[in-house]
Amino acid sequence: MADQSRQQQLTRKLHDQDQDQWQLLAPSSSVAGQTGKFLTAGAAGITLLMLSGLTLTGTVMALIMATPVLVLFSPVLVPAAIVLFLTAAGLVFSGGCGMAAILAFSWMYKNVSSYVAAKKRGNPYGQFAQIGL
Repeated sequence: MADQSRQQQLTRKLHDQDQDQWQLLAPSSSVAGQTGKFLTAGAAGITLLMLSGLTLTGTVMALIMATPVLVLFSPVLVPAAIVLFLTAAGLVFSGGCGMAAILAFSWMYKNVSSYVAAKKRGNPYGQFAQIGL
């Protein structure tokens, strides 16, 4: 019986400590606090909704105004865009080829220098199989 009452006391004590910790972590949820949160979130949401509507309106108006200019200059703009794309693609391709060449040369240098070093050490069956070159 004493063990059971002691166990109940320990359980109550742990439960009370748990409640205290949760009360420290969770802010008080009063009606005024909830109303403030709701009003703040509503104002922020309405503001962002208005800004997105203004952005969409501005984008559509700019597209409407730019369409005649794009149609008039399309014989110049389309070939220019093609030339720019091909130039950029060529630069990327040449950079990739240069990088591959640098990697290949560095691999060959490491391979040859390790081979020569192994041969200089006089270790005929070292790291590499020796072929009569």
